Order: sequence, then structure tokens, then C-alpha cells
Amino acid sequence: MLFSTLDKKKRLLISLLVMLFLIADKYFLTLNLPFYLIFIITLCGYLFIAADVIVSAFKTLFKQFRMTEQFLMMIATIGAFCLQDFPEALAVMVFYKVGQLFEDYAQSRSHNEISSLVSLKPSKVRLIDENGNESTVKPRQVKIGDIIRVLPGESVSIDGYLVEESAAIDTKAITGESEPRLYKKGESVPSGCINQGSVITLKVNTLSKNSSITRLLNLIEDAASAKSTPETLITRFAKWYTPIVVFCALLMALVPVFVHSALFSDWIERSLIFLVVSCPCALVLSVPLSFFGGLGAISKLGVMVKGTVHLETMAHVKAIAFDKTGTLTKGKFNVVNVVNKNISKEELLKIALSLESLSTHPVALSITAYAMENNIEKAEFTDIKEFSGLGLKGLYEGKCVAVGKASFIKSITGDDELYDVNTASTTVYVSSDNALCGYIELFDEVKDNAVISLQKLKSSGFKTSLISGDREAVVKKVADTLSLDEYSSMQTPEDKVATFNEFKERTHQKEKGYCAYVGDGLNDAPVISLADVGICMGNIGSAGTVEASDVVIMNDNLLSLVKAFELSKRTYNLAMSNLVFVMTVKFMILISGALGFASIWLAIFGDVGVLILAVLNAMRALRFK
Repeated sequence: MLFSTLDKKKRLLISLLVMLFLIADKYFLTLNLPFYLIFIITLCGYLFIAADVIVSAFKTLFKQFRMTEQFLMMIATIGAFCLQDFPEALAVMVFYKVGQLFEDYAQSRSHNEISSLVSLKPSKVRLIDENGNESTVKPRQVKIGDIIRVLPGESVSIDGYLVEESAAIDTKAITGESEPRLYKKGESVPSGCINQGSVITLKVNTLSKNSSITRLLNLIEDAASAKSTPETLITRFAKWYTPIVVFCALLMALVPVFVHSALFSDWIERSLIFLVVSCPCALVLSVPLSFFGGLGAISKLGVMVKGTVHLETMAHVKAIAFDKTGTLTKGKFNVVNVVNKNISKEELLKIALSLESLSTHPVALSITAYAMENNIEKAEFTDIKEFSGLGLKGLYEGKCVAVGKASFIKSITGDDELYDVNTASTTVYVSSDNALCGYIELFDEVKDNAVISLQKLKSSGFKTSLISGDREAVVKKVADTLSLDEYSSMQTPEDKVATFNEFKERTHQKEKGYCAYVGDGLNDAPVISLADVGICMGNIGSAGTVEASDVVIMNDNLLSLVKAFELSKRTYNLAMSNLVFVMTVKFMILISGALGFASIWLAIFGDVGVLILAVLNAMRALRFK
């Protein structure tokens, strides 16, 4: 009852204080307390912190017939109790619990409540009745055929056919496309997207439970449940090590049953030596400490790994797939080329600036900023009209001028030359006096460190892939710029899952390693959940993506990701070197003890001495850079 009323941290604190008292009594104080009192104090402090471990160990033993790391804990403390080294008996469990506490902390720092994901789905809908009156209702109350209204900047709550002639819709959350998409009358606008133009109305064509945003959330949950969680290194080791140790110690104690000249007292002592030297506290402390040190070193890079299991998996990653927008690219448009025809470049930019300054479209904002950086001044225009998702038109010095998409300008000029421009860029055309006078090319540029980051990954042997919802020409240009091994374009969230699954299976079969995925948008969350290691650009990533990921790059720096993979391998190698060192020394002493050459003092060195050396070696991870 007492254990259940105290939380984990309080029980850990109590046991820690008991351990410090025992250390002080053994090495510094001269209280000369009776043995039974020291034993009772140790046992109480031990039960405060180890009760749940003991229960879990026996449950797994009797229900699943497995000896886990919890059973390793019990073996370690039994050896310490046999040696009457009570501070060590308590210290093993205290350090084990502290390690669990650090891992829980690492997980909780980058973990959001599932409600943050659900909140991305709109909870209210503007329903328009037959008389044109507006009312606010819940999405589940809307029926197919109802008319709903979406204001500028609002999220589309339910899929529906566009009633207006055209509308500019930001579909990044669903498709990952960097450029807002133009929808025309009668086309179905998916829920979860943002209206970037004027007020629009939609004729609902699906129920809320079947809408795009709902299906996407369900896809995330399904992908997460399909992903198996690998066991920790120490758990896998415990499956084999603990049963073998217990069985060998038992066989040794029973040798006199089969060999009549053997003495029970002699072989029981050998069995005890075998059990003491096999005490796994050196492994139980040093291996997790290596991983915790690696977690700390990686966190200094601005990368949060949600637990040591994922750090170990990172060390075995052989292939990485990337999203494009916001992951490899900046997610912001930049002017890369200005082509003028029959007028000066300054005049062309003046027309573009004067018209685009009236729009809040991301492309318009980029053109405005570029023109102002080049000291272009706005001119006075009259009779300005905006055509949502298409462009703007006005009068300048008695001439009709316009700026916008190819289809919009062609409707004014009838100039087929518009379609000869490189489609790998977002192109804005400018016309004057009903004739094409030039165009401006914009591109969502790759991040400043993307090229060197991908070069480092490829030189380290990683296979790379780009999976994006953007157009073929745009995706190919990014893939070529970064020298990626392969790419896939025009991918919906469902397509991304299928494409990545195929990439992952090839990695498992051909590369014999794990596969990671790096993304930032909500549309990436299903794939991130499905990846062996799901990585999110947390600085700009959506709440759903951060929730689904195993690793979060908090500073949005691809070089930090490269370094994190490097440190994960160094951490894993350090943990494995500790395991090999400890097992080699212990094995040599175990053989000596079984043959009768080792004393109890050598067994103590094989336990405590190896523990100190292994922990000191593990602490090197704290200094990784």
C-alpha cells in the first residue's frame, strides 16, 4: 500500500538517501550498527525502488518464460547481497531507475498529446442554408450536397466542389506542394487545406468521417500501429545471458551428485563465485550509460531522440528518404531569373511590383521583396482588378497591364510563347498593351547546407531518395541538384506510404539495414510513423509530424542530422565495445572459477573492478562532439 501511494520519483529519492547513508556508514562513519539493522535498512530501501522490477521480472518469467533485464537486476543484487556489499546492491537498482528516468524525460520532451494532432481537424463548419443564411455547426452535422463557406485564411473542414470560378488553395498539409494550387469551378477541394484567396463556397461531396483530413489522421494511426518497436540491446542480451548463467551455476552446484569424489562445499563455493562474477551490473550500467551519453551528445546538436531504442536503430540505418518542401528546400520562393521583352527589366519589375504589392500570395510577396531590394519604385495604377488564383490586371499610362499565370496572360495576349518557359520553376508572366513583355521565374531553393549534407550522407554509404507531392520537373531539379539516388513526384499521402514501403523493403533486402524518413508536414506523418526511424524537422514541422516521429531536429539543420547519425554509430560501437570487454574478462574469470583456480576476491574484481572500468569507458559518450 505504501509503495502504491508514493510515485516513482519519491521512491527513487528515498532509496538514493538510503544508499548514501550506507556508503557513509561503510567508508566514512563509525556507527558500528548491528548487521541485522544494516540488512533491514538496505532491504527496505531496496524494496522501495525494486518492488515493481521484481514483480515484472517474475511475471515475464512465469507468463512468457523469458528472463528479461529485470531478472538481470535481481541477479546483480543477489550477488551483491551474498558479498554483504549492501551499498552496491542498492546502487545497481538506483542507477537502473535513474537511467529509466532519463529515458522517460527524453521521450516526454518531444512528445505531444494526441489531442494536438486531433485539433488540426476543423471543429466547426460555416453552413449556408437555402436562404443564404449562415450558421456554425459541427462537421458531422453536414450532409452531402450542403453548401459551406470558407473565409480567407481558414481551413477547409469537409471536401467539396468549388462553386466559384476559381480559388487559390494552399494544399501543403495534404500534398506537400510548395506552391498554392489553383482550383476551378466544379473541382473537389480537399479538407485540411487553407483558402488563400477571397471567400469561397463549396458543395459538400463527402461526409466528415470520410473527408481527406480524417482519412489522413486515420492513415497516421494505422501506420503507427503497423510499426513494431525493437527491443533494447540489454533486453535482447538478457534473453540469452541470464538463463545460461543461472543454468551453469546450478550445474556446478550439482556436480557432486554425479562425481562421488567431489565435495558439495567446494562446488557450492565455485557456484557462488560463478554467480558473483557473472553479476551483470557492469553491463546493466555501462551499456545504457553509453546510450544515455550519446543521447546527451546528440541533444547538444539540437536533435531530440525519443529513447535509446531509436538511437540504436539509427546506428543501423542504410537508406534515407526525404520530403522536399521545408525539408530539403527552404519552403520560401526566391526570384531566380527575370526575362524582359520589348521593355527594360526595371520597367517590367515596376509593373510586377505595383500590381503584386496588392496581393498576399506567397509568390507575390517574394516578387515584391525582390523588386524593393533592387530599388524599384511603385507606379500609380488605376482600375486594378484581382482574379483569384490567376493574377491581377490594371491600367498604367493608358495601357492595359497584367501579371499572373500563363493561362491568365495567354487569355489576354494569345501568345503561345508562354509555354516554352522552363516548367521546373514557378513562372509569373507580365504583359503590357495586350502583349507579353517578359516573365519572372521563382524557385523554392534548396537549403544552404542541403548540398553538403547530402554529400556527407552519400559518402558515408547512405542510399537516398526524394518523395514529394510536387510536380515532376520541380522534384527532378531538386534531386539533380542534390545528386539523390532516386526520386518520386506527384505523391499523395497514400502514394507516399506505398512508395516508401517499397523503398524500405528494398533497403531491408539489399542493404541489410534500416530505413529512415525525414519530413516536416502533416502529409509526412504517416510515412514517418511507418519508417524504421522517423525524423521530423521540428522547428517548422507540424504537431502531427512531431508526434509521429522518433527523432526531432529542433534547429531545422540538416548538418545536425548528419552529425546525429555519426554519433549514433559511435555510441553503438562504444556500447558494444563495453559489452565485449566485460564479457571477455568475466568469461576468463568464470572459466578459472569453474576449474577451481579463482578465489572469491578475483570474483569481486570481476564484478566491481570491471564495473568501474566499464562505466568510465561509457562516460566517454558524454564528451562526444
